Amino acid sequence: MNRPPKGTPPSGRNEPGETGVARQAAEFAAAFGRLIQEERKRQGLRQDELAMVSGTGKRFIVDLEAGKSTCQLGRSLHVANVLGLRVEEVLKDAQVRRVNTSETPDIPDSDEEEPHGPSSGLL
Repeated sequence: MNRPPKGTPPSGRNEPGETGVARQAAEFAAAFGRLIQEERKRQGLRQDELAMVSGTGKRFIVDLEAGKSTCQLGRSLHVANVLGLRVEEVLKDAQVRRVNTSETPDIPDSDEEEPHGPSSGLL
């Protein structure tokens, strides 16, 4: 049986423009969405109620919780803030989830030597 190469989407074809960065963005969006959904449910809110208190639409909340990576960052962070989630916590949680569920190697600490010289420090 022929199997698609490792990392190929379930459709069996490579998506155009799919890069490591795009894959990481998709993983982060999915982890962020799960975190939002978990916190919303913990607080006993329905999606339409969260939409109302955050000034967004229900469709936005549905897409955000589904991990749609094209959700607007500012609005997404606003929803997290409405739920009482701090950006630092969101990023830390997403990093932990990524490390626990991904084969992507850890990013080296800033005091470690990078394999191709020093970085620009933009990341």
